[in-house]
Amino acid sequence: MKNNKNYSSYRPLTPEKAVISLVREWFKNEKEGDMKARERAQLEIKKYLFETSDGSYTLQSDDLGDSRETMHTAYGAYSEAKEKFVNPACLGGKKKVAILDICSGLGINSAAALDYILDSKVNIKVDEIKIDMVEISIETIAASLLIPSPSESHLIIKKAIETFLIDNHYLEFSHEDKKIPEFLNIQIHCTDAREMVQDIPRGKYDAIFLDPFSPAKSPELYTLEFLSILSSLLKDDGLILTYTAAAPVRYALIACGLEVGEGPAMNRSGGTIASRDVNKISKPLSSHDERMIALSDAGIPYRDNKLTDSSNMILERRKKDRIHARGNFKMASTVKTPIYLAQSLEEERTKRRVLNHLADLNISDINSQKAKFLVCPQFSSCICNCKQGRSKGSSARVKEMERRLKLIIKSN
Repeated sequence: MKNNKNYSSYRPLTPEKAVISLVREWFKNEKEGDMKARERAQLEIKKYLFETSDGSYTLQSDDLGDSRETMHTAYGAYSEAKEKFVNPACLGGKKKVAILDICSGLGINSAAALDYILDSKVNIKVDEIKIDMVEISIETIAASLLIPSPSESHLIIKKAIETFLIDNHYLEFSHEDKKIPEFLNIQIHCTDAREMVQDIPRGKYDAIFLDPFSPAKSPELYTLEFLSILSSLLKDDGLILTYTAAAPVRYALIACGLEVGEGPAMNRSGGTIASRDVNKISKPLSSHDERMIALSDAGIPYRDNKLTDSSNMILERRKKDRIHARGNFKMASTVKTPIYLAQSLEEERTKRRVLNHLADLNISDINSQKAKFLVCPQFSSCICNCKQGRSKGSSARVKEMERRLKLIIKSN
């Protein structure tokens, strides 16, 4: 287990303080020889568990700022793992599978992946499964041993976690009976994911599950620099999957050379899927999302050049970058100006605000030649006399619209 001194000032978002304290007390008692310490901790943690709609459990985050988040959607922790991460990951039919589970938390994503891979209905007999689970909080890792398991495979994950905790002298006693199959290699990494990924061979993974708290809470794991490393870790047909649909995250994935599309929606907006293989992306982004990412400051990515900055530093940097971009080389996102280009707009107040934003970039009207030129790559037939066909895939359309905006600004 590695810890780098350059990360000492970084405070990640973790479960609430009471849960952290509970786990630390359990560690202490078990190290002192108390064989019942885990049993008491399992009873004590119940008051902090949130039961989701599918019967699986999650925990609430600590308070950073003015709000909290749960580690999983209220609609179902295990269901979300299946629908947003595992099912679209295309893991069926492979003899060897390698998965990187970032912010593995309570182990639910990895367990859902195992359930899927080991299901004989969707898969041939696998020869080898490798799962790297990355979680910066040792208490979060340990909390997985205290919650009810949502599936049979979660018991395997628990056994791997228990072994890790005993080997690293956090726990003394083994209570998990499930055997880990010989073809399954689960490695637990308790460290900052930004550090861990720098030591991994390129082209290793079939799927990367990116499951931190939201970009607004944990931007350090959604930066252009971090996602660039993740993209290099994919096999040629590998995928990055995340529940977030945030514009800066999608822009960064596109900037890394990946094709980006919508992930499955589950009682809220769809997540994001990214791959170098265009054929792996079945559903493109919506035209509105493409425009906002390409043309507005909403798509300005999070940056972390040295991969060591705190969340607040990254958030503040992006805030300044967005202010600088507005009216200079991006449209302001406040009234979603890009979505009205080459459209009819009757509502006068909105139209005035949109036209004011366009005027900053010397674009006279939402149906001007410049406006049509910007969004023409989204249309099946040319609307601006550029005589270019519709760009294939959301990433290509975003890049082309951004390129055209730069041309307009340069010509002003």
